[in-house]
Amino acid sequence: MAQAVREKAASLPELFTVEKGVLRAHGDMYWEYLEEFECACRRLLETRRTRVVVDLSSANFISSSFLGALGNLVLKASRLKKRIKPKVTLDVSWLFDIMGAGKNMDMEVV
Repeated sequence: MAQAVREKAASLPELFTVEKGVLRAHGDMYWEYLEEFECACRRLLETRRTRVVVDLSSANFISSSFLGALGNLVLKASRLKKRIKPKVTLDVSWLFDIMGAGKNMDMEVV
């Protein structure tokens, strides 16, 4: 099943893009896409910008597998003195609440 999902993903546009300090998800975030997300997170943190946006607003579903990756992103950004602004739908804002990160960020719920 995972192989079929990856093959389908390979034929689609990029799942995650990073441009001008914004990491943008293009659709739902299933556990099979975790590696691609982590790679996009690294690209985001390599930018010179001190305020970066993680736009997950097009994701109606975010697998709980992404909790660790999101936590790592927050921790690494903090160490690099970068501020993260998550942009999420109300349906997935709970992920940031579980991490306790929503309180420490300028989260935009759309």
